[in-house]
Amino acid sequence: MNRPVFFVALLAFMLAVSAPAPAEDYWQATVYAASLAEQDLADESRGDVAAALALYSDNAIIQYGGLFGTPCGGKDAIQKELERRAAAQNRWTIIGKYVSGNVAAIQTELRIGFIEKSGVDRVIVWCIYEVRGDKIAVGTLVGQRTDPQTARFIEWFRSQQPAGGR
Repeated sequence: MNRPVFFVALLAFMLAVSAPAPAEDYWQATVYAASLAEQDLADESRGDVAAALALYSDNAIIQYGGLFGTPCGGKDAIQKELERRAAAQNRWTIIGKYVSGNVAAIQTELRIGFIEKSGVDRVIVWCIYEVRGDKIAVGTLVGQRTDPQTARFIEWFRSQQPAGGR
């Protein structure tokens, strides 16, 4: 095989193997991640635990960016967490949305049934969803500490918790 033909074939192979996913696949993943995130927040706001739980994969994880202790993983643990959120009357309002591929970062204003005890009326929470296939694989919630009400709520909430736990 002569050298130019070999290098052209090698270059063509390398480009084909390293080419990113088609734009359509990326766009579909982006739209789907945003859609699942929005649906989860809407279901939770209505207190519909079954509908929200159906959006999560069997081995999904929910974690709380430093606010709480151990993440919960698996459908049983996630169901308990969603039931806790329903009992707390969590109400999510989307105020910002940033999506790239299979990750959606949703900025929300959260009102919780017991929040007035903390001296604030709402908190700002970033809900970051990683989607795999057609389900939520990881959900991470992070309070926006630069928001004075959120910072105040986090400190109040921590003061209400037993040492070392949730």
